[in-house]
Amino acid sequence: MTRLIQREWPGPDASAQTREAENGLGIVGVPYYFYVLRAEDSYGFVVFVLSEADDVAWPPAARGATPFDSGGWWWDKIHTEPRLDPAAKQTAFQAADVLLGDWKGAFEQYIDANYSTVDEYIEGRAPISGYRLPQTEAAILRGPPNTPKAWTWEVRIPHRLIARHLTPKAIFITERIRRAYVHWLWRESPLLPSAARRIRRWISNHAIVPDRNETVVRAAQKWMAVEAAGG
Repeated sequence: MTRLIQREWPGPDASAQTREAENGLGIVGVPYYFYVLRAEDSYGFVVFVLSEADDVAWPPAARGATPFDSGGWWWDKIHTEPRLDPAAKQTAFQAADVLLGDWKGAFEQYIDANYSTVDEYIEGRAPISGYRLPQTEAAILRGPPNTPKAWTWEVRIPHRLIARHLTPKAIFITERIRRAYVHWLWRESPLLPSAARRIRRWISNHAIVPDRNETVVRAAQKWMAVEAAGG
């Protein structure tokens, strides 16, 4: 959390499973993984929202956006009809992978084709028309056993590019974790006092604590829906 607030991005500490999926799918660049306008309870109790710089161009050939979770795709957690073998999975993945410079337009077209409003996507509802995988006869199932990860857009940004392109915009965090983190900043962290003050100021300006009966994910979803609608 501290490094992200300071816009420091160490090399991703990927699991062996992630590395195997990257090798199998042909993913390059030691990427970080992000969901577009989506958050999942299974990933923890803190949600960061990041914004992409509009004035920094992506390298022309850089790809890194798919309308499904890449790890789930490789590890058979995203189900298709018919099922695909590893070679066909790689072929379909490479064909579906969108240029980073084009992903926003591709995402907007996907939303227009599959949802009445972007809120439905943010809430994790299945797309209307589903997703037929390019260069295959297969389609991603629109219901169980699939979960929303099967139709959540993923953006993968290589480590070498991330600091120039992404900025932390907001953090959704429980009051208990917020208090504990601020206490750590003042009493236990190895940071210089000036750095601790800057982080504390950022937390004060950007942290959003959900209502007592609301999860951080639900609060983040509601906030993202407002942002996507233009404020």
